[in-house]
Amino acid sequence: MTRVELPFPVPLSACFTNAAGRGRVPTSRYKAWQQEALWMLKAQRAKPVEGLVSIFIRLVAPDKRHRDAGNCDKAVGDILVKAGLIQDDSNRYVRRLTYEWAEDGPACVVIIQQAEEAMAA
Repeated sequence: MTRVELPFPVPLSACFTNAAGRGRVPTSRYKAWQQEALWMLKAQRAKPVEGLVSIFIRLVAPDKRHRDAGNCDKAVGDILVKAGLIQDDSNRYVRRLTYEWAEDGPACVVIIQQAEEAMAA
């Protein structure tokens, strides 16, 4: 099992923008978030989890706005792959993804563990 803390994830709508002639490109906000997240992960000396994984994400909203946890999925999944903590964030490797909202604590806690057998048929 690996437990890491991240800055509050950038929502999907703020991750990419259209660039003439280049298609979809990362925004400066998303690149800054990735850089901060990578430094945090490096400082935590997180260990990779090989093979099929289950990921639990605990979020603490930075303000009172209504938010959709699923919009944080792209940023968190991408950074876990970029940091080498998981092999890929597709359904080929991520077998379970669970979110929880909390009132206080770190902005984003991620727990990665080996996938268990399916709980639902």
